[in-house]
Amino acid sequence: MELKDKVAIITGAGQGGGEGIARVLAREGAKIAVVDLNLDAARRVASSIDPDGKRAVAIRADVSKKADTEAMAAQTLEAFGRIDILVNNAGVGGASALVCDVTEENWDRVMGVNAKGILFCCQAVIPAMQAQGKGKIVNIDSIAGIRMAYFSSVDYTASKHAVTGLTQHLAWELADQRINVNAVCPGGILTPAIEAYASREKRDALIRRTVPLGRFCNPSEIGEAVSFLASERADMITGQMLAVDGGTLTGYGEDLRAVLRQRLQEEPQQ
Repeated sequence: MELKDKVAIITGAGQGGGEGIARVLAREGAKIAVVDLNLDAARRVASSIDPDGKRAVAIRADVSKKADTEAMAAQTLEAFGRIDILVNNAGVGGASALVCDVTEENWDRVMGVNAKGILFCCQAVIPAMQAQGKGKIVNIDSIAGIRMAYFSSVDYTASKHAVTGLTQHLAWELADQRINVNAVCPGGILTPAIEAYASREKRDALIRRTVPLGRFCNPSEIGEAVSFLASERADMITGQMLAVDGGTLTGYGEDLRAVLRQRLQEEPQQ
């Protein structure tokens, strides 16, 4: 178990990709702070990892609120005495709108969770890592943070480019303190939300167009990438964006601007 007795905070861990990450890190021996806006969801995941609550605790936090992230760090330290790993997974999707239709409210919401939330979580956790002399931060970015992606609107794309910038800057700033900062950049992830959002037929058609390996990622596969970056095997890796996308970034099979426009026009406005 590569992460035996390490303490990991995972935000947005009540379902989907975050839950997958939590389960993989727990399998590798880490103690887990399962953080989510939905406390019931966090409790479900934490209790399924460890019903006794000795190796997993549930914490409610809105990462876009600084006070919540400070409380998150304090509760983790109270439960486990240290923080070795921070996985900034909490995020929201963009507005279902073309650029001229994105509202200020939508922009602020997406940037508040996806970008400001990472800043606040890092600010809350880094002092503990500095005191310990070492730490690992893994940000869940997106292939939209490497280049514009077919599935994203402008607010989401901008927020994920902010995650890329934060990752590289923090890696540089914290390197001499032995705090590694990297990002995992998923393509499509097959979560319950995605399954509910699109029919199997539509998903398969999109996959044929965009994923050379022929399928979306499973949440546990994102967890495997995070586990590697959080382990000692990645001690010489920092400031990197690791795409887990089935080859999507090798090049799309067609000009997908029409696909994007059609998708945004078909979806209800958020």
